[in-house]
Amino acid sequence: MAPLRWIRRHVACNASFWGLIEYGCGPLIALAAIPVLLHRLDTVGYGQYAMILAVAGFGNLANLGASVTATKLVAERAHEPGGALRGAGVASALIFCALAAVSVLTLAAAVMFAVAWPEASFGNAPLFALLPAALAMYLAQQLDQLYAGALKGRERFTATALCECGGRVGALTLACTAAWLTHSALWTAAAQSSGLLLSAGVKMLVFARGEGRYGVRPIAERAAMKDAFRFSRWSWLHGVSALAFGSLDRVAVGSLMGPAALALYAVGVQVGQIIHTAAVAVFQKTMPRVNRLLVAPPSPGAAGEEIRRLMRWNLILSAAGTLALLAVSEPLLRWMLGPDKVAGQQWTFDLLILASGILSMNAAAHFSLLGLGNGRAVALLNGLGGAAMLVLMVVLAGPAGQNAAAIGRIAYAVITFAAVGLALRDSREHLPPPATIATR
Repeated sequence: MAPLRWIRRHVACNASFWGLIEYGCGPLIALAAIPVLLHRLDTVGYGQYAMILAVAGFGNLANLGASVTATKLVAERAHEPGGALRGAGVASALIFCALAAVSVLTLAAAVMFAVAWPEASFGNAPLFALLPAALAMYLAQQLDQLYAGALKGRERFTATALCECGGRVGALTLACTAAWLTHSALWTAAAQSSGLLLSAGVKMLVFARGEGRYGVRPIAERAAMKDAFRFSRWSWLHGVSALAFGSLDRVAVGSLMGPAALALYAVGVQVGQIIHTAAVAVFQKTMPRVNRLLVAPPSPGAAGEEIRRLMRWNLILSAAGTLALLAVSEPLLRWMLGPDKVAGQQWTFDLLILASGILSMNAAAHFSLLGLGNGRAVALLNGLGGAAMLVLMVVLAGPAGQNAAAIGRIAYAVITFAAVGLALRDSREHLPPPATIATR
């Protein structure tokens, strides 16, 4: 019994363990849902579903970092009586304003397409119908992230991870059920949005009950919201710089290569995301750890040594994960797409996995740069990598076909891998000077 109590006590308090659960459950659950969605929606329908998710990502143009903002405001007020609930209220008011602006613009665009260009479509779905579906997905995602951030601000990592896993299972179960019954990408997206909205409600209730309430009331105080915006604008900048990687790439693939190519691209990215998500989950603690070692180093050069140690482990684990996934990529692709749809797809699929593997190798470096205060480099690398990816997709779409999508994604990964070199350079400033050799 004593060993079991020791394991239970240490697992319950291990933020890294619950971080791995939180970050890992989403891709794994989504991966398990792919065969069902592909089978019931067919390739074109799944491509439409992927396009809805991609268009939802354009909300990042007005994304103030719901999760990060809520985490900061709740954490910095948690020591005050009722401070955590007040921080969540201010964060909610700020995020709701941004969501309202996105809703007005998206609905106006949908009306414009319906009136001026009603025949515009993707596959057999009209664009004016895809836009509201993407908006619903974006709003549900933002609310879900908002209250997940509030829980993290209270350092309730166990509750966050359990709610995240339960929410993802529920949302994709509803999506798969809708796909099974309707064969419609629009109804599938609507069902998934409903599941995410329910997940957001559960997270809000769990957070509020910890503060002795049953809900979070938005607090629209101009001064508090202005202070919050000063912080959240940097989250907005990072979201905009990463837009190419999460949305524009899918729009480019779908418009240049068609729904079938987009379906393969979405599947390959989802599989490769397992490696990247695992790296992020394991090394997400790098930022606060490096920051702490800079402020109060236990020994000279502790921060620099820690950065190098974590990056070595990152490279080893990411390389091993990439090789393992490539070893099983052929049966994995056959299982997900079906044996009748894999002809000519394997090379593109493997390149997409390789791209995710290379990208995952800079997770520790990415968080190290943030810990060292060099967030500007992170944003610039993301922006440069995203631009290079889109240019290559457009230029190579003709000669390389669907492989252009994978080549562009590899370019993004290689450029952002420069973060490793920057982190090594910056870490040298925090290493102890070389020992001098005494001479007679």
